[in-house]
Amino acid sequence: MYPPKLLNSLAAVILISILSTGCAKYDKEGDLPQGSVAITFDDHFVDNWYKYLPLLDSFNAKATFFVDAYSKLTDAQKNKLKIIQQHGHEIAYHTVNHYDLLKYLGKHSMQELIGKEINPGLEAMHKDGFYPTTFAYPFGSHNYQLDIELTKMFKSVRALNGSSNYAKSLVRADCNKYLFGLGMDNSSNHPDKLYYRMLDGVKNTSSCLVLVGHMIGENNSKFQVPSDRLRSILQKARELNLKFYTISEISN
Repeated sequence: MYPPKLLNSLAAVILISILSTGCAKYDKEGDLPQGSVAITFDDHFVDNWYKYLPLLDSFNAKATFFVDAYSKLTDAQKNKLKIIQQHGHEIAYHTVNHYDLLKYLGKHSMQELIGKEINPGLEAMHKDGFYPTTFAYPFGSHNYQLDIELTKMFKSVRALNGSSNYAKSLVRADCNKYLFGLGMDNSSNHPDKLYYRMLDGVKNTSSCLVLVGHMIGENNSKFQVPSDRLRSILQKARELNLKFYTISEISN
């Protein structure tokens, strides 16, 4: 658990941290229209996501689903993915085989990586009417070279925020090519109060909090967002009148 003093002062720290990051000067030109949140999910848990679609709909919340292993999905799962998209959610990209791209790049060229892990999955998705414009790194593994190459193909790339600098997970309209999602899964080991404080802080900064999970459920699996946690985050966002964005909507 985080000390109460840390949690109580987090909203103020958020704004200070934003101002000290490497983005452009924080002013009206960089503001989003209002405080907001971008909920994201990774991998290929289509059946699970579809099951919880009514929960997202009940809060009029839009989310982004970064899909890997698309060619291995069944026709029924692809149809569920289309329904998810029809509900206003974004279908985004997460590679073919979910390899650690840094490790892959250590044994292969960038051209081979693009040819094996990026293009085939995109082509398969295009064929079925999905046109991903944003990307998330498997395991959050990336470097500057990957960022540069993949932002030639995608509006933005999303890694993971594994640091204690939670402000890295906030984005503005003028600083949004490289995103760092704050984990919601059990593996994040964050107390629920942290998410509430982040949402409180984002309301007054005209920025967007990027969150990331995998499955949604009721048990203690490592890569699972407890459904009660997700519901409480959605409820808190609604109480604060925060806007829900997809990743493509906050990416130039």
